[in-house]
Amino acid sequence: MTKKQIEEYLIRLEYELLNNSNNQKIELSRSWANSFSSKAAVYIFREDGEICYVGETGSLKGRMTDLLNTKNHTLRRNIGNHYFSNFHTYEKPSSKKGFCQEIENLLNQKITTHLTVSYILVELGRKELEERLYYKFSPKYSIKGKRGTKKKEEREVGVLYSH
Repeated sequence: MTKKQIEEYLIRLEYELLNNSNNQKIELSRSWANSFSSKAAVYIFREDGEICYVGETGSLKGRMTDLLNTKNHTLRRNIGNHYFSNFHTYEKPSSKKGFCQEIENLLNQKITTHLTVSYILVELGRKELEERLYYKFSPKYSIKGKRGTKKKEEREVGVLYSH
């Protein structure tokens, strides 16, 4: 594929994800997570209609299952940090430790009330599409690179996608 063909392919994928994919409420149950395909995908979360997180995965079902547990998904941790870090019971979560039960309950309510998810199945170009959307929308809960620092290649890719 030429660079132009790749760009056109990514534009089509982006359009499909943003305009033609099903935008669905989040239920945070095992049966809800199991309703997704195990295939590779790019997904976006919207908070009250605004794109707030972009991700790509080799298994959509696995990634939606991860959303059920704060230790398994950075989106949960980032939303919790954003809304509940001023609580007296707050302790910073990690991949080893979630929030206290009070915050987990409030976080579940926030996610199921205010967030929706959309996705498209994509085998080729997942990472490129995710990066394209990240640089276009700057989703507030997405952090690129290790611990929030952007790698040189990602900054360069951002220049390509910031039209």
